[in-house]
Amino acid sequence: MAKGSTTKVFFATDLHGSSKCFRKFLNAGPFYGADVLVLGADLAGKAIQTIVRSPHGRWRCQFVGTEYDVADGDQLADLEKLIEDHGYYPLRVEPGEFDAMQAEGRVDDVFLGLMQRRLAGWLQLADERLRPQGLPFFFMLGNDDPVELREVLDEAPYGTQAEGRVAQLDDDHELVSWGYSNITPWHSHREQTEEQLDASLRDLASRLTDPARAVFNVHVPPIASGLDDAPMLDENLRVVQVLGQVKFAPAGSQAVRDVLTDVQPLLGLHGHIHESTGIRRLGRTLAINPGSDFSTGALNGALVTLERDRIAAHQLVRG
Repeated sequence: MAKGSTTKVFFATDLHGSSKCFRKFLNAGPFYGADVLVLGADLAGKAIQTIVRSPHGRWRCQFVGTEYDVADGDQLADLEKLIEDHGYYPLRVEPGEFDAMQAEGRVDDVFLGLMQRRLAGWLQLADERLRPQGLPFFFMLGNDDPVELREVLDEAPYGTQAEGRVAQLDDDHELVSWGYSNITPWHSHREQTEEQLDASLRDLASRLTDPARAVFNVHVPPIASGLDDAPMLDENLRVVQVLGQVKFAPAGSQAVRDVLTDVQPLLGLHGHIHESTGIRRLGRTLAINPGSDFSTGALNGALVTLERDRIAAHQLVRG
């Protein structure tokens, strides 16, 4: 980076399978004039939506409270796109077929295959859109992503699988990325104890040339930072309410807070807690969680302009 020059980073996270959000993410680069795109974590969606064949070339399903009865062809394709844009995986089945899959224990394998195909399609689209622009693109898995998806990222035709390595954002700023979360009530695919998280992050930090100029792309936010307030759950994993209002409590990581406090990188990019959109300071480190509203198709993001030794500008954006 030449003296006086800047690098504008666009960051978004927790797309959870929403194809609409991913298309918006790819378009955000030229729209905001970004020099680098960073896609945080939690790329995969969380559920299959079956569409059942009916007589006379029609298909039926109930999706987000609405009954659909559509004809084969364009109507079916439009319904599948609607489902994809909400982060679900449409699956055409015969009557009784999905029940048979469940009885035979095949659903998990089918689900993984749907995740792999969508993610591979996303990365192919990124190649088509970003390569002609020469726009750098970094990505990683999150705690909700099955470990088998890592192979899809490693084989991406364009962009960099960033987790567990030191990547160069520009001449002066390095990026380290880690997508594991601390332990959650859901026992998701990729979790670590606080001790394990601390060791992983300190190992990454030890490889940095200049930690004070680094960007930490760490999925889980620092605890008690205002970037990690999540709905409290009772012992049955039900949301706790007091006088009709949802009660919130910090759910971030002590290890992440400790490492950011000790290392004091220039920037921390976080996600994981969808409801805690915000920007906070931990010493000299600017920490950001743009939040996520993937199920509506809205893309939350952060624009951060880096100079050599400081952050020249930052803002949250939504589109």
